[in-house]
Amino acid sequence: MDRDPWWAFALDPDTRADLDANRLRAADGTPLVNPPGPDGRLGLDYAGYLGLGALLGAGTPASSVPDERAFVIVHQLCEVVFKQMTFDLAVVTATFEALLARPEAERTALALAEGEVDQDSDAAAFWRPAITASNRLRHAARRLLPPIMELMGTGAADDVLFSRVEFGLFREHLVPSSGFQAAHLRLIQRALGKGPVLDLRVFPGDTFSRHYTGSPCGHVALADPVVLRGGAESASPSPSSPEHQAARLDGAAHALLASLPRLGADLPPPPSVRRIHADDVDRAVDRFRATLGLAADTAPDRAHAAQAVEAFRSDLDAAASAENARRDEMTTARQGAYYLQARAPKSALAHILARVVATDDALHAPSDGTFLTVHRRTVRRHVADDSGTGGGGMPYLVTSQRYLLPLFPALAAWQDLEL
Repeated sequence: MDRDPWWAFALDPDTRADLDANRLRAADGTPLVNPPGPDGRLGLDYAGYLGLGALLGAGTPASSVPDERAFVIVHQLCEVVFKQMTFDLAVVTATFEALLARPEAERTALALAEGEVDQDSDAAAFWRPAITASNRLRHAARRLLPPIMELMGTGAADDVLFSRVEFGLFREHLVPSSGFQAAHLRLIQRALGKGPVLDLRVFPGDTFSRHYTGSPCGHVALADPVVLRGGAESASPSPSSPEHQAARLDGAAHALLASLPRLGADLPPPPSVRRIHADDVDRAVDRFRATLGLAADTAPDRAHAAQAVEAFRSDLDAAASAENARRDEMTTARQGAYYLQARAPKSALAHILARVVATDDALHAPSDGTFLTVHRRTVRRHVADDSGTGGGGMPYLVTSQRYLLPLFPALAAWQDLEL
């Protein structure tokens, strides 16, 4: 078996239900994991199954400061959750694509079916992996990631869980803003319709380039290899990569919605998908300009900053134009979403789409309790001052969360249609 076992998952109900068929095997038919010995005994133990030796031995502190160990583990915990979310996004995408491949009548019947997770029905068997995956996505975004970040803040009774003073004793050993190199978070954002944000020249790349290449590079996109280094391929996976399945979620969801029936012509049509307006772009550009200090008379390099603003506006104008063109093509997807919410609001498909939107909100919305809000407040209040993430990190977090990410919501054709 050449395929990575992690990605060799089956959605077909018959394959999943067959204990022999669902066993991953090598080319010679031997089970890949825990093959029985000559006497039928299974020798794999808990630690071996989970790979605990490699997992718990990963990460190398740069100092003898005890709090650095907590710093490492908090970020590792986030990455493990990102891995689970990436896989769950792939499961949802694969389910949508499998449904698209079904004949029209069968596809429509499954799309309208109410597949309870543990119900004994063909519809439930088809939808079960995607239902649990979408539920995990929302749970991870709401209930796992924010509390993990809070381990670097304060706990009950205002207990300090991570010392700002202690952080200052080892932070100089690290490349600043390294949290921006979380490639799988970028992949999740791409899956949730935010790919255009990752391609805007908005981040001060000199933070990294002076360490990695020794030369300045100006402002770069978050998906640029200057930022993501070896993780760039994961954030923007090629079609041959198994992670590309996760990245296709938004497109697959809209294609599926577009394949659904329409409500009768005697009923009013759904409202159009919201477009990105020129005012939205202007507000984001004004915020970016203020971030660079152009609003002050003492900006350190006004000419360079003006060039960065111009490049940012050009990128955002192009991204908004492309996104508006995409949304203009969503008429049939919008009609399909309208039909689904009117005819089968409790269907498994409607449940999954709602969970995906809730995941997007729980990660990115500029409101209390979301992952990015907790992360931003942790950085600002408990770890470092505004410049503490390394030459522009904190201002970027604010600009991104309040002015850029909201322009590119997940499942635009499904948004704002609750009937």
